[in-house]
Order: sequence, then C-alpha cells, then structure tokens
Amino acid sequence: MRLKQLIILLLFFLFYNAVLSQESNSHILFEKAGYTFPYLLNKPQKTWKLPKEMVEISGLSYVGKHRLACVQDEKGTIYIFNIKKGEVEKKTVFGKKGDYEGVEIMGDDAWILKSNGTLYRVKDFLKHNKPKVIKYNTALSAINNAEGLACAPSDRTFLIACKGYPYVDEEQDNDAKEFKAVYRFDPNTGELDTTPFLLIELDSIKQYKNYNAMTRLGIDLLAFLDASDGDVSFQPSGISIHPQTGNLYVLASVGKALAVFSKKGKMLALIHLKSSVHKQPEGICFAPDGTLYISNEGVDGKGMILKFDKKTW
Repeated sequence: MRLKQLIILLLFFLFYNAVLSQESNSHILFEKAGYTFPYLLNKPQKTWKLPKEMVEISGLSYVGKHRLACVQDEKGTIYIFNIKKGEVEKKTVFGKKGDYEGVEIMGDDAWILKSNGTLYRVKDFLKHNKPKVIKYNTALSAINNAEGLACAPSDRTFLIACKGYPYVDEEQDNDAKEFKAVYRFDPNTGELDTTPFLLIELDSIKQYKNYNAMTRLGIDLLAFLDASDGDVSFQPSGISIHPQTGNLYVLASVGKALAVFSKKGKMLALIHLKSSVHKQPEGICFAPDGTLYISNEGVDGKGMILKFDKKTW
C-alpha cells in the first residue's frame, strides 16, 4: 500500500475516533440564542426496514397520503413507499443504472439528482409506468459530488447540496477546503445559478464539534491529501426545507451531523447524529405538518427510514 493511502487510513481512524467520543455527549452541539431545535434525532418515533433492493437508499421526498418517494444510488428507479402499510407500493423506472442521490416532488413530476449534477424531470410519474423523462445538464460536475435536492416552495426552485468541491469554477480553489456549498436551480429556465446560494463554513462546524488540536490537524491533512472531497467534518448528503419555518436542514453522513440554517443563511443549530441510530444518513424530508423523515443506507443490513415527530414541551 502506498504511503499516501496509509496516511489517509490513519487520519480517518483518528477522525472517527473523535466522532465516537461524541456519542456519549448531548446531541445538540450548537443552538443559537432564541432558537430551539424541535426534534430528538436519537429517538425515532417509528422505524421502517426496507427491502433488499433499497439497501442503498439515497434520496427521500414526501408525496402525500402516507407515501414517500425514494431513490437508491445504483438504479434509475423511483420507489413509492407506503409508511402506513410499511411496503413499496409502486416502482417507476426512469433511467439506466447510475449514481442517483436526491429526489423531490413538484406538482405531478418527480425530479431526480445525479451525483454529477444532472437533473431528471420525470413527468406524471405516478400516472404512467413509462413516463416522459427530460434531462437537464447543469454547471455542476462529478467533482462537486451533488448529493442533496430540496424544493423551495417560496419560488418553486430547487436547492442542490454538494458533498465535494464547493465551486463550479475549479480555478477558484484558494479557500475551497474551508466550505461546502448549496446551489439554486431554476426549473423554469433550466439554469443553475453558479453563485452559491449558501456556503457552509467548516471552521464553525469544527468549532462547535469541539475537536481537539490533533483531530483538527488530521482533518486538515485529509482535506489536503484528498482535495476532491475535502474536509470530512461535514459533507452534505441530504437537504430539505422545513414546511412551517422555511429553515434549511442540511444532513451530513460523513461527519454525522445535521445543520439548520435560517432563510438568510445563518446557522441556527448543529446536531450530532448518534451512529447507533443513524448508520449512514443519506435522505431527509418533511411532511406538511413538520414530521421529519431520515433515510439510512444499510451499511451492514437493510436500509431504513426513521420518523421524528416534533417535540412537545
């Protein structure tokens, strides 16, 4: 094994040791004065185990009438999961095998996000077994590693969260390792705004996680050695907008955290996700009443969907 690979393995070990050390701590790492995070993310109210073909569930969206739309990152298929019955009630094939990461419902259409930034509009997906599919190439590419897709109801646009390189322009790399980015896509024009809608400051994330000096050094070295993925303290894997507050929820499987931002992009909370509950959190969505759903890939078993009701004080 090459020296660089050995160093990366060692640094990952140090990083995940730090993550495990947080398991016994409070799940709320940061909460802005005047804001109260409304969920207990380490205590789901209900859990559904998914069939084998959905073990790599990656995206989640609320459809209505006890149904969630799901995609997994190997098959071009939309799965409709009935949470009342606890089973898949419909499958719609929209494309070939690929790395599909996000799904959102807008009207009668489903929108699917691929990791290279390509979007697929699946028209009237519930009405037809072979629906019309429209493909949109965006300015994002594989280096950005687009993983999260959310619908902004205020202006009917989409937000795309990137796990990898934060900028569209690869030459703008002087501070790339310091951020993760969210972009806005307008389905009416088919264009991506190449100026980030939100830049997530990773220094703040590390500060609230209270890493020691050795762990911070290890994270910085990992970012230097693997520039495409960058900082491992927080890599977005899902994104959704709260239907009642309009706050933006950004989920991170790598880094095991959920960050909440206001409509103006100010961080309101940072929540640690316990690994025994969230083995690999990839998808996130809300029901209209604010009920939260998070999907987890099946690391050593079946994929899962977890339900979280709002806290009652």
